[in-house]
Amino acid sequence: MSPNDKEALARLEEEKERRILEKVAAGQAVFIPPIVVGVEPDAPVTEGQRDASGREMYYGTVKRDGMVDRTDTIITGVPRAGRDAEDAVERLVARAKQTGYPSDPLQAKAVKAREAPVPPPPEPEPEPESKRVRVTIELPTDNNLGSVADGYYFVQDEMVYVSDALKRPLGRLALNPGDNPEIVARRLLKAKHCSNNFYRKLQYPPKSIH
Repeated sequence: MSPNDKEALARLEEEKERRILEKVAAGQAVFIPPIVVGVEPDAPVTEGQRDASGREMYYGTVKRDGMVDRTDTIITGVPRAGRDAEDAVERLVARAKQTGYPSDPLQAKAVKAREAPVPPPPEPEPEPESKRVRVTIELPTDNNLGSVADGYYFVQDEMVYVSDALKRPLGRLALNPGDNPEIVARRLLKAKHCSNNFYRKLQYPPKSIH
C-alpha cells in the first residue's frame, strides 16, 4: 500500500469516527464495551446493529481525557467453555505448538489452559446419621391409653437437630459439654408436641368415692 493510499484510508477512518461520535452525541447511537474472548474469533466483529431503543451500537469506551477507545475485541488467551468456539481454540493451540508458544504469552496461556488437568468435583459432605427418639406425651390411665410422639435427631456443629416422625424439621437446640444428645432431643420433641396440642382436651384422674 502506497503512502497516498494509507493517508486516504486514515482520512476515511477519521471521518467514520467523527460520524459515530455525532450519532452518539445526538442519541442516535451508543457505545458498548468490547467483547472478551479467549481466542481470536473466526469472523470479524460487526457493528451498526440496533439495540432495543433503536440506537446503533458501536464498540468503544470513552476515556478520562475524552478520547474514545474503539477496541472491539479483547483476547485474553485463555479459552473458556461456552464462550469460545471449540474449533478456534483447537487452531490456536495447534498454531502455538508449531510456532513455539513460550515466546507468545497469549498462546502459552491457551496451551496451558487446554492441557491443565481438570480438577475433580468436590465430594458431597456425608449426611449426618439420624437416630430415632420417642417421648411420652400423656401417661396412661384407667380411661386413657396415653400417647407418645416419635421423631428423629442428629448432631452437627454442636447442635441437636430434631424432626418429627415424617422427618419434617421441628427445630434445634445447642449441645452443651456433657449433655446427652438424646435427652436434648427428647426435650425439644416433647416441647414442640405439647405446644402444638395446647388446646387438647385435658385428662383428669378418675374420681374416687369415699
